[in-house]
Amino acid sequence: MKKIALYQLIANEIFRRISQDEYHTGAQLPTQNELAKEFNVSRITIKKAMDVLLDGGFIQTNKKGGTTVGLPQNNFIFDSSVGEHNGVTARLATIGKLSSHIISFDIRQPSEIECQKLLIKEDELVYDIIRQRIFNDEPLLLEYTIMPVNLIPDVTMEVLENSIYHHILNTLRLKFGPANRRIRAGKPDLYDQKYLDCKEDDPVLEVEQVAFLSDMRPFEFSQTRHRYDKGEFYVNNSI
Repeated sequence: MKKIALYQLIANEIFRRISQDEYHTGAQLPTQNELAKEFNVSRITIKKAMDVLLDGGFIQTNKKGGTTVGLPQNNFIFDSSVGEHNGVTARLATIGKLSSHIISFDIRQPSEIECQKLLIKEDELVYDIIRQRIFNDEPLLLEYTIMPVNLIPDVTMEVLENSIYHHILNTLRLKFGPANRRIRAGKPDLYDQKYLDCKEDDPVLEVEQVAFLSDMRPFEFSQTRHRYDKGEFYVNNSI
């Protein structure tokens, strides 16, 4: 599992200060240079941290060029690198109120395509999970997840209401490997309209993923559906 980026850790700390009223609503925040000195990082790192908080509506810029604490707005964008593999809870739980609504949870035999994606046999059972993820009381995304029961045991409703990835890492003591993702745009279905508050003509961003453990065993085949205005992915190409 990748470590959380430094700018995200700083964003988390600033958000903690806001949520605990160390930085009051409407108060002027320290300048980026002052924060860079405090955290002993570059101004570019501070700017990236501030951009995370700006996207979440937790801070706002003013006409004088400064930054003030603002009340959380309903314009949060789920911003993620296509190379990240650390779960929604790890990214968002520390900067806002994240919850899960379990729409369905079953154990069944896999379909042919699920057998192919997860490299399992037809008689091996899988979890079939549909979850709505809610951030700051607003629908954020809809997850359709298939996992092999033998490989990822002891998944319960309590696990689903919190973090599956936390269960895999900390309870099962497994390590994550790479993930293959396919990102596409599509039209909303009835579930999107119901659980993401999409209109019939709103586009939806879908991320299909096959995720692997460190030993290259596939443990997850999933589709995650995002509202067009609450999902954003970026690519960081290193030279």
